Amino acid sequence: MYFPVGWPKYLRPDQNIASPIQYIVSSCDRMLFAVVAEDSITLWYSKPCVQIVSHYQSDSTLEQVGTYVAAEWKPDSSMLAVITSKRHVVFFRVEIDISVPNHHCLYVQHEGKTPQNPRFNINGIMDSDSVPAIKLFHETSICLTGDISCCLCVRDEIVVSTKNGYLNRLKWNGNKNEKATLHLSDIPVSVDLQQFRASKLTESEGYAVIMEYSPTLGGYSLVLSSGKALFLIPPSTRADRTTAHAVRAQDLTDAVTVAVNHRYRLIAFGCKSGEGVVYTIDEAVGALEVSHKLVISSKEFPDVSNVAGPVSCMKWTPDGTALALTWQNGGFSLWSVFGALLVCTLGGDYIFQDDSSILYPSPVRSLEWGLEGYHLWMVCNPFQSPKNHQTNGLAENSTTPFQCSELIQFQFAKSALSVNPCVSNHEHVFLQGEDKLYMSTGDTVSRHSPHTRGDNSSNVDIGNKQWQVIPISHSYLATNWPIRYSAVDRAGQCLAVAGKTGFAHYALFHRKWKLFGNETQERDMVVSGGITWWKDFICLACYNIPGQQDEIRFYPRGSKLDNNFAHVTKVPSQVLLLNTFRDTLIIFCADSHVMLFNIERKNTQPNATVTVQKTQEVSLNNFIPHPLCVAGLTLTSLASETVAKTHHHPSKEAESMLLNVSGKLLMFQRDRSNQQSPQNDERKPRPLPFYSPSVVATSVENIWATSKANTGKMQLMEALWLGCGAHGMKVWLPLYPRNDSKPHNFMSKRIMLPFKVDIYPLAVLFEDAVILGAASDSVFYESTLTTTAVTEGERIGHLPYCTLERTSQIYLQHILRQLLRRNLGFHALDLARCCTELPYFPHVLELLLHGVLEAEATSKAPIPDPLLPRVVAFIQEFPEFLQTVVHCARKTEVALWPYLFSTVGNPRDLFEACLEDGGNLETAASYLLILQNLESPKISRQYASKLLEASLESNSWELCRDLVRFLQAIDPNDVDNPPHTGAFNRMSGSSGYPNPTSYPSPPITPTDSGGFTFSNVSNIGRVRTASIAGDSGMRDIPRPKEKLKHTVSDSQVPSGKKTLQKSKSVEPTAEKVYIDMILCRHARKLLSSNQIRTLGYYSANMQGFQLVSWLRRERVRAAKLEDFVTALRDIHQQFEWPLPILSYMTYNQMKKDLAISVSSLASSSFLEDDLLSPMNDSDKVTTVESSFAIASITSSNNPPSESFMSHSNSDDVILRPQMSKTEDSSLATMEISDSSSLLGEYDMVGDVALGSEQQETHDLEMMTQEMANRGPPQSEIELRYLLQIFLEAGCLEWALVIAIVLRDNLGVSRTVNTASLTDTQIDMVGRMREGLSYLELWADTECVGYKPFFHSIRTQIQVLAKISEQSVNDTNLSVSTCDSPTFSSEEGNSSPVIQTMRSDHETSSEQELEGEEKHSDCTIS
Repeated sequence: MYFPVGWPKYLRPDQNIASPIQYIVSSCDRMLFAVVAEDSITLWYSKPCVQIVSHYQSDSTLEQVGTYVAAEWKPDSSMLAVITSKRHVVFFRVEIDISVPNHHCLYVQHEGKTPQNPRFNINGIMDSDSVPAIKLFHETSICLTGDISCCLCVRDEIVVSTKNGYLNRLKWNGNKNEKATLHLSDIPVSVDLQQFRASKLTESEGYAVIMEYSPTLGGYSLVLSSGKALFLIPPSTRADRTTAHAVRAQDLTDAVTVAVNHRYRLIAFGCKSGEGVVYTIDEAVGALEVSHKLVISSKEFPDVSNVAGPVSCMKWTPDGTALALTWQNGGFSLWSVFGALLVCTLGGDYIFQDDSSILYPSPVRSLEWGLEGYHLWMVCNPFQSPKNHQTNGLAENSTTPFQCSELIQFQFAKSALSVNPCVSNHEHVFLQGEDKLYMSTGDTVSRHSPHTRGDNSSNVDIGNKQWQVIPISHSYLATNWPIRYSAVDRAGQCLAVAGKTGFAHYALFHRKWKLFGNETQERDMVVSGGITWWKDFICLACYNIPGQQDEIRFYPRGSKLDNNFAHVTKVPSQVLLLNTFRDTLIIFCADSHVMLFNIERKNTQPNATVTVQKTQEVSLNNFIPHPLCVAGLTLTSLASETVAKTHHHPSKEAESMLLNVSGKLLMFQRDRSNQQSPQNDERKPRPLPFYSPSVVATSVENIWATSKANTGKMQLMEALWLGCGAHGMKVWLPLYPRNDSKPHNFMSKRIMLPFKVDIYPLAVLFEDAVILGAASDSVFYESTLTTTAVTEGERIGHLPYCTLERTSQIYLQHILRQLLRRNLGFHALDLARCCTELPYFPHVLELLLHGVLEAEATSKAPIPDPLLPRVVAFIQEFPEFLQTVVHCARKTEVALWPYLFSTVGNPRDLFEACLEDGGNLETAASYLLILQNLESPKISRQYASKLLEASLESNSWELCRDLVRFLQAIDPNDVDNPPHTGAFNRMSGSSGYPNPTSYPSPPITPTDSGGFTFSNVSNIGRVRTASIAGDSGMRDIPRPKEKLKHTVSDSQVPSGKKTLQKSKSVEPTAEKVYIDMILCRHARKLLSSNQIRTLGYYSANMQGFQLVSWLRRERVRAAKLEDFVTALRDIHQQFEWPLPILSYMTYNQMKKDLAISVSSLASSSFLEDDLLSPMNDSDKVTTVESSFAIASITSSNNPPSESFMSHSNSDDVILRPQMSKTEDSSLATMEISDSSSLLGEYDMVGDVALGSEQQETHDLEMMTQEMANRGPPQSEIELRYLLQIFLEAGCLEWALVIAIVLRDNLGVSRTVNTASLTDTQIDMVGRMREGLSYLELWADTECVGYKPFFHSIRTQIQVLAKISEQSVNDTNLSVSTCDSPTFSSEEGNSSPVIQTMRSDHETSSEQELEGEEKHSDCTIS
């Protein structure tokens, strides 16, 4: 509830005070603080925090009455009683000093306003815009018979305890009330109020050292000097008895201090052991029962009792929702009502970096909370700096006011639920500070996202750590400090705050505060019972000062803040709490009556209004001990033992009323037994009465229920959530019967499930199954003070800066576990199935399995009915079963694996199941790490190989790399040995897969291509150089004419002599050969199925695979291309490269020339000769050379387009770029005759004389057409990379097809030149010529867009034809008995260089016949 923020303030007392400060106490309104030193009393003002007046006693008075010890205020703040060390009680009068000018004020705030006399408002707080001048003077004193130990103000009297055992009653005029004085030895003490075994206190049990009085409990809580504790009931509060009676706190013998919570009726005792024990009174017999204990766990800080020492001070917040506790040796902690630890400065970031033995803060002597709990005043011992020179500096300056004690003020922010527990505040993490509001943005964004619930984006901000800090308007805060109530609407967009008077509201979407225009209206109302939002109206309970009437008001958000637009409803008594449920307003009044109002909105003009009508009033006097004890009030649609509601809509009427009475949750249900239909004359039905209450739960701090409806998550939406402090949380879950079975009367309709949480809950997201909270964190900042400021500031240079942190936690696994434990698996399955769309649902299953496994596997006691089998069977109902098991195992100690896998099954079977699913390769990899620890290395290699093959098939490259490294790291010597202990230790710390660092380093040196990714190719030579240099299996053949280089990578290949030495020194191991066999087999599969893009990614990601060397070995096997047309289509599809289309002008020209076109290629060649007959041979050569030049220039920058595309004689230009880059864009779908040819294009080529305007039009159309025919830039980079690779490897068929896809004239020319200038095999050249023939035929029939490009490479096609014819002729003329050596097909390992043509002795007779047949086929086609 409360969280410290910022740095603490060190307050400077009067320079004349040299004695240590002993005590601090506040007045009833907490505006004045009395700081008691040994020889002086100082009064401080709360806001602003300034010192008002000091009173010093003379040496003679000090000798007579003794030093001051403690003090108590009169309830009206007009007097102060101070006890001394010499049995005296000194009374001081506190009055306004009228002698001070400036309207009797020390400080007045001037903001264009006339200063006014300080006045007290109806709520007892002075005006905060001025600091009154107060005088303090001695009035009287009284001397008692014994030494005084403590004092306490009770109503109009002071109770003073003396060491002789008396409880003296003194009046404020200095007289003693002898009749009311008690002696502890005369009071009977028992364990309860029955007095069957009552006994008197002995002298050894001592006297009262500290005591507190509680009006709600009706008695005193005392701590005796012997360490025992009592609850004393004075005789005046017991009408049936004339003597007092006391109840002993059992099993408590070391108490040192006490603090009483009036609202929750709790008594907290601090012990010498450093712990706190909180008691509650049993209403049946009146005995003190332990509610809970305040214990710092060893997780937070070990050995608290020895390090921190006994408890020194305890103090509840003004609203009773938190308890501050300090220790004798230092340190501070803050606890919720029922024992949840909110803040602890022991350990963590609060430890001093220079000296960890110093606790923060230093030992505290006295505590006091400020107004509304925003400040905590502390009187501490002097701070001892961890640095020696700082300590010496303090000692040298004897005038330092901090050498005896320090006055520190901590600042806090608190949850809006602490004082205003309305339903809208329960839906957000909303904190209020002294001058600002803290709003968490995560739950607002996620819950009001426009996306659907199933989308991950709607839940992405649940774990957001950011705060939205809204400063409160200074204009409002200057005159209305402090902020008492704050509220936020359901959407989290509108805020409202109420201070000393009036209220103000704020809109996040406008970022503006809206205040009262008339300040008189603001000052004439005091919000006393809370504030909340209903739709677009602000509902508040206030006290009208001029009319002296309690009212309920509704203000519309959209109009001006003025009483003229407000709807006012008068109520008979003060409102303490209010809340809304749908269209119903419920209020709780000081007379213990509950009123229900019906609210209706009317869209009147110009401003909307509401009508409020009272529907019911219920008296709760018989069920509530005191109106102050009601901590929460709400209406819900829940019912405990009624028939389950249907799922199509929730109940529109409130079924029950919930009251939190001192932590006990009471449920009042509607009585429908006498429900009758309304009579004809009755327009409105009479409200249903309520049953007598039933106790739902105890130790309740907060209640969460929602009125929203979600038919898919009825169990979550109809649940009731309870925050129970140290007891964790409880959920009251509905149990719906099966649809196919009738509900039984003896079956419970609801069940209460408790579970522990790691955070302090402030909001519950019902649909998201998440709890939201807040926590305090600390940050250290280094001091930058100089040596001259040692005495002033270095003592606080190492103080931690407190920050707010938002926390969240998933709770679904706790509910599922509790349901399964109670054999309610059917309900658990229904609940889990409605939450499967949550993005963290797999994590929920993992937490469920891990929690049960840790609890049962580490249990020392036998478990007769283990829960783990049921949990495993439950998780098997979901597809995340395999992933859940392996993730849980990876995050669990290896020693617990046998217990886990004895239930879930053999890891081998689970591994095989992952492979069968096909999509669980990452999960299978995690199982492989499990098998590595449980099986021998031989089995691990077997399963790793199987997983590697599956990963290669699914193109999971990152996983493949890790698996290759995994296989390489397996020691061959350990293949046949069982797993050793080191494997267990090595894998026990793993947390997830893939994690490359979890494997041992591979035994080989990684190549330069380790970080290469095929999708981002920028330096072709670098990767290919690494692939060749790292090839240990490369043949050692001397390279002829090494100086002639064709690629960048070849320039970096070492000489043949060095390669020979390297290959001899590094021999491939059996493991490497085994891995290479798997990799090469997959590469053959990819290449044989024309998946060259996947092959490129494969080679780029697999570090041990050398693509160029492998292609050289496979160029006559797997790299041999038979079907050029299919390969071309596959490349277009893989690289998303569009098929070319003709321009509109070219298409029109082709349609005109269809009548004279011919069908065969032979006739086309004949017509070509006729058309080009005027040109001589030299002109033909010039034309070819110019075409090479144009192609060279184009290919240097961009992929070449159709260089020889003709121009149209028409001036009409219509640009129609390709809209969709798919195969459907081809002109093959157009109605063109199959007999079309290139005749029209030759006519256009021949027409060279064009005007400048036509030339510009043609250029523009060509640019547009080129952009339409080009694929993605990344695909172009990858295709050119593969073209270079295939050329270097000698796979000319693939290089030719890729160059055609790119429409790269220069690429085709390089391929043809390589075939003509190197020892290219005859059958490869024949396949290239035959493939081009089929491609030309395919272009004529299906893809006309390729026809211009094939025309542009006619010269290269003719060169291939000549090579084939010449090779056939050379073969026929060769001599069969030649002694020259024959080269194998493996000879192509070297880079392409200028060599002689292969002669007839280089091929066999079979190859000659095969080449001749293919050549003839090519000619025929």
